[in-house]
Amino acid sequence: MKNILVAVDFSESSRKAMDYAAALAKSFNANIVLLHAFYIPVPVGDVPGYIPLSFAEVQEENEALLQREIEYMAGKYEVRTDGYVRNGFATAVINDVAAEVNPSLVVMGMKGAGKSSGIFGSTVISAIRKVKLPLLVIPADAEFSFIKHISFAADFKENLGVERLGILEEIAGHFNADVQVLHVQKNEAFMAAGEAAGKVGADVAFSRMKHSFHTMVDEDVERGITDFISTNATDLLVMVAHHHNLFERLFGKEHTRLIAYTTRVPLLVLHDA
Repeated sequence: MKNILVAVDFSESSRKAMDYAAALAKSFNANIVLLHAFYIPVPVGDVPGYIPLSFAEVQEENEALLQREIEYMAGKYEVRTDGYVRNGFATAVINDVAAEVNPSLVVMGMKGAGKSSGIFGSTVISAIRKVKLPLLVIPADAEFSFIKHISFAADFKENLGVERLGILEEIAGHFNADVQVLHVQKNEAFMAAGEAAGKVGADVAFSRMKHSFHTMVDEDVERGITDFISTNATDLLVMVAHHHNLFERLFGKEHTRLIAYTTRVPLLVLHDA
């Protein structure tokens, strides 16, 4: 792990994500790249009382705020920290800068300063879907600790290739962590043929990590996952984002119980290779 890209909006949640990323970077001797995206809307027609914002002034103000965060990171954690301020929609900006700095990981806070933040809060799910890099979402109540136990919520109906697990293998190996591969099935005595084949494939995919398989029987997949992580030590929850799969079913809903759990447990989202 060489570079970690952290999306920031200068909120408390953003600072929490920075703290977690810095501790992780220090452990890996990696570099931090901070990124702030802002968007200045163009008004349509004449708006009474509207005073156009100067792009240069907004850029300068944000650069000053970002410099403060860079100095905070360098001073508190002694990690090499660079930063970018870019105008544009958050996910597009993240993808553009990621193409420039080639990060191993993108880190975001679960919630931001408000609707105008453009990166956090209500748009975090959009970023999870659109940023096709390993994405680590840090909850407000999370504190970095030695990662000993990783829970991987598996969907055995999907092909789990070794190539998409690279960052997970790196983290698990670095911390000598146990990876708990969890599958939730609806019937205790029955696993569909496709799921059985998927489990065999998963065993191969996780062969270079310390791993164990766990099964929860529950008609509600979400409840099965939350019950598991509430009774089994979990320092990091990992899921793979497929279109219309387990991830979409869980995070496509509002106010899910699983999202409530992410107020404590960092969530690492992986994507198709």
